[in-house]
Amino acid sequence: MYMLILTIIGSASFSNLLDDMFMDGMIFAKYGKWVKDGSFWKKPLGGCLICMNVWITGLCYLASFNDIGLKVVTIFFVLGISNTVLKFIIK
Repeated sequence: MYMLILTIIGSASFSNLLDDMFMDGMIFAKYGKWVKDGSFWKKPLGGCLICMNVWITGLCYLASFNDIGLKVVTIFFVLGISNTVLKFIIK
């Protein structure tokens, strides 16, 4: 049960981190401009935060069933949760 809760919080936080990285001046700004041009098919690729989160959550959940996938997913969760906590601190 705790892994399910961690997957929900971690994948939402990681989606938030990626969305931040797609903004102007950030590391993936060029990709963000390309994906947020309004095309419907680009929404799951990052054009829509909610649409992207569905896929990230599903992939993280599936990856958590083996040891290597769990370690990779945990790194993404730590980065995402750290980014989300930082946003609350700096506000």
